[in-house]
Amino acid sequence: MNRASQHSNFKRRASGFSLVEMLIALAISATLLVATFTALSACFRAYQATTEQASTHVVGRVIMHRIMALVRNGVDFGPIPEDARDRYVVGDEILFVDEAGREIGLRLDRDSSALLMHIDDGPEQLLLEGVSGPSDDSGAFTLEFENGVKLVRASFDLTVDADDNASVELEGDDVVPIRLVGSTAPRRLIW
Repeated sequence: MNRASQHSNFKRRASGFSLVEMLIALAISATLLVATFTALSACFRAYQATTEQASTHVVGRVIMHRIMALVRNGVDFGPIPEDARDRYVVGDEILFVDEAGREIGLRLDRDSSALLMHIDDGPEQLLLEGVSGPSDDSGAFTLEFENGVKLVRASFDLTVDADDNASVELEGDDVVPIRLVGSTAPRRLIW
């Protein structure tokens, strides 16, 4: 064999990839794709958890603001203490009459984890889902009275689990509950 034909055979063999080189390239590409997909999936879960937290926080704040506004404008409150010497009533329900004379009731239903509201004798309406009271099972509403019937302050302590009914695969298990705490006094005391 002459030198020219040996050189041309070498060039032919060197111009392509061997099977081993192709398998190594495919393995590296597959590893990079799996790593990229894992990182993208983690980003989706973090985004989902963050948006759930943010939307639940906004809705919770709006509900808490509305409840406090109703109490500020209320004129008659309950439940009142059984003994006039008691200053505090702690429970999962608050009743009051607004300036228009409507009886409004707010109730935390621990069984269904829901904050419910009713006006006069109408049906209860859902205000917020995923709600629980304080972890020590004391009431979500604390009413402080003076002379047994005059409401001085109403305090609220609610915990809301963030959940916007998204698919379970994207949610993950790292959603932190949001605690909503507020306190207000009826306006008739302030003025």
